[in-house]
Amino acid sequence: MNPQNKVPDQQPQRPDPEHGKTPTRMGFFMVPVSLVGAVLLIGIGVRFITVSAQPDAVGYVLFVLAAALIIFAIIRIRKIATGKEKY
Repeated sequence: MNPQNKVPDQQPQRPDPEHGKTPTRMGFFMVPVSLVGAVLLIGIGVRFITVSAQPDAVGYVLFVLAAALIIFAIIRIRKIATGKEKY
């Protein structure tokens, strides 16, 4: 065997820990997205309530959806802070 044909020492590569994860696991990125969405929903809800020609029920539904997004963001922050979910 020629010394020029020697294969360099190679260690087996460890598998990528991120391999195989779905793109739906967005971790912390979803927190600001949820908060921006909640602000938009609150703004649209205020618009529906303040304009007399618009139905108030739509505004109240938007407030409930905004509250749900805020609760979702708080739950996600708690999961990330306690280590139950990685970001």
